[in-house]
Amino acid sequence: MARTIMGKKIGMTQVFTEEGVMIPVTVIEAKPNKVIQIKTKETDGYDAVQIGYADQKESRANKPTKGHFERWNAPLKKYLAEVRLEEGEEYAPGQVITVSDFEEGKKLDITGTSKGKGTQGNIKRHGHHRGPMSHGSKHKRLPGALAAAAYPGRVFKGTAGPGRMGHETVTVQNIDLIKVIPERDIMFIKGAVPGTRGGLVCLRYAVKARYPDDVRLAVFKDYVEEDDVEIAAQAVESEDEAIEDIAEDVSVEEEMAEEAADEAEAAEEAPVEEEGPAEEESEVAAAVEEEAPADEEAPAAEEEAPADEAETAEEPAGEEDKEGGAN
Repeated sequence: MARTIMGKKIGMTQVFTEEGVMIPVTVIEAKPNKVIQIKTKETDGYDAVQIGYADQKESRANKPTKGHFERWNAPLKKYLAEVRLEEGEEYAPGQVITVSDFEEGKKLDITGTSKGKGTQGNIKRHGHHRGPMSHGSKHKRLPGALAAAAYPGRVFKGTAGPGRMGHETVTVQNIDLIKVIPERDIMFIKGAVPGTRGGLVCLRYAVKARYPDDVRLAVFKDYVEEDDVEIAAQAVESEDEAIEDIAEDVSVEEEMAEEAADEAEAAEEAPVEEEGPAEEESEVAAAVEEEAPADEEAPAAEEEAPADEAETAEEPAGEEDKEGGAN
C-alpha cells in the first residue's frame, strides 16, 4: 500500500454525516502518480522511491531532465517527490499510485506552500502588541526600539520585525481522510490545507499516528541492533501479558467483592432470626427485676411490724396507768 501521493488543492466544501453533523473538508484532486526511480543502499546509500505527478511537455524539459526520465523509461512529469522506504515496502519502476490506495478514516500529514502575503509589519507577521492610540502617541504600529544602547550598538540576528510573510513550506499533521472518490481521483480532507486553490500538495500517512506493532518494530530496526529489536519485541509481548494479568486481577477483585457482598447480606439476615430468643431473655430479666424488689419489701414490712406492735403495746400500758390513777 502506497504511503505518499501528490495532488492539487481544488478548494473547500462541506459534507454531512448520517447523524447530520457538518464537517468542513478540503477537496484535493490527486491524479495517478507514477514511480520514476528506485534508490537502493547499493547504488545511492539509502532506500527511497521517486514519484512523479502531472505530465510535462517535452518542449519545456531540458536535456538532463529528459535523460533522467529516459533512463528509467518513464514519461516526463512536472513535479517529483522522494519518499524514504520502510522495511518490507517494495515498488517497481512505472508503478501507478492512485487515491484508491489510501484508506478512509486514516490520519494524513499534508505538506503545501502557504499563501504569500508580501511584506507585512511586525504586528501582523509576529503578533506584536501595538502602542497607545491616544492623542500625541507616536508609537502606534511601529516596531519600537531594536538595538541595545551604545554597546553592542547593533540589531541582533533573528530579531522579529517587518518583512516578507508567507510563501513557505508548511506541514499540517494528523488530518483525517474523510472520503475517497476513485472515479474522479478526489480526496476529502477534514479541515484546512496550506496553499491556494490549484496549489501543489503532498499527502502521506501520518508519521505520528500509531502503527501496528510489526510496522513499529520494523521502523525501530533501522536504528538499533538486532538484539535490541528482540528486546523490544519481548517488551511488546510483556505489555500484552501485563494487560492480560491486569484483566485477570480485575475479574478476581470483582468476584471477591461479590462474595463479600453476599456475606454481608447473610450477616444482616442472621441477627433477624435470633431476635426471638433475645426478646425472651429480655422479658425474663425484666420479670426477675420486678420480682426482686417485691421480695425485698416484704422483710422491710416485717421489720416495721414489731415497731407497730411495740407502739400498741405501750399504748395499753398507758391506758391502764390512767385507769389506775383514776381509781
